[in-house]
Amino acid sequence: KYGPIGFGANCGVGASDLLRTVLGLNENADRPIIAKGNAGIPKYVDGHIHYDGTPEVMAEYAVLARACGATIIGGCCGTMPAHLKAMRRALDNYEVRDVPSLSEISKALGPFSSETDGTGDGPKPARVRRGQRR
Repeated sequence: KYGPIGFGANCGVGASDLLRTVLGLNENADRPIIAKGNAGIPKYVDGHIHYDGTPEVMAEYAVLARACGATIIGGCCGTMPAHLKAMRRALDNYEVRDVPSLSEISKALGPFSSETDGTGDGPKPARVRRGQRR
């Protein structure tokens, strides 16, 4: 009787992977899409978890998330007030643009954690194909 009011993704292994998920959600979603990426990749430094994403990177992530189809955009682990302020500023100045390619996303935000999206829908990575007979 009641369905979801939206679809989304948060946290994960980086903003690039999160936006790949948002692109997939946007292909078939008829509801709002939510994107809440980490402020970088977590690293253990001097006994504490540190996230290396700068406010500038998070601002770019926010703009790319909007271009990928997200309508609710925020941050997850490591996101601080300075990140949110930069994201807000970037989105206040957002102009409609083409949906970014995976190449554009990885160039702006860093590489993907794997060659595939984990669905099994695409080609296998080269390292798997090499061991198979033709």
